[in-house]
Amino acid sequence: MQQLKKQTLNILTNGQKSMVKSQAQQEKIDNERVHRDRVIKQALGFINEEIAENIFKAIVNDYKSKGYASFNYYLNLRDYEEVLPRGVINLPDNMERPTTWNKETKTQEPTQFTLNRALRSRGLREYIQGILDKDYPGFSIRIFADDHKDNDGDPNKFTIKLRNENDAQKHGGKGKGKGKGKGKGKGKSGGIIITANKSYEEYEAEEANRRTETQAALNK
Repeated sequence: MQQLKKQTLNILTNGQKSMVKSQAQQEKIDNERVHRDRVIKQALGFINEEIAENIFKAIVNDYKSKGYASFNYYLNLRDYEEVLPRGVINLPDNMERPTTWNKETKTQEPTQFTLNRALRSRGLREYIQGILDKDYPGFSIRIFADDHKDNDGDPNKFTIKLRNENDAQKHGGKGKGKGKGKGKGKGKSGGIIITANKSYEEYEAEEANRRTETQAALNK
């Protein structure tokens, strides 16, 4: 019986050790996740601020001076190639760079941030809208991607549509996007709206669900 009691105590001790080890591993995972989230948040904050300051600030100021209810600006990302080769926006040297898991190489690789991808993101839209809500009450913004849901669209072209609910009696027209020291956007874009409340991925998912429901209804 004494040997049985000793063995029982050993089992309990091993179980406690395993629990402590498991808790330590979970704590490590949680800390890594918090750190990863902080790094990506800091990086995206920098990217959004750079784009807001160097591209959207000039556009919004120009739109404010017109006093229109709505006005379209056009960006052609090829015009930014000289200052942003391949559209890549580099982070400051003193800022930790986020990494992305590469399934093929099974390694973590530095995340690459591009102007094209940023313009398609809900995060940038919400960031710009937040500035408008604070500094330009009544202003709202939408971003149209020329190739969104259009295979023949140009992935380098975007339309920036600004509206001012306080000047609804004045109707604007078409303009050209202006970037601080980065050239002027050209070309008409007839893309699909990506709103601040709906990302590109969410929109595509909704469209896929809608097509599935429609097909199911037809098959009945």
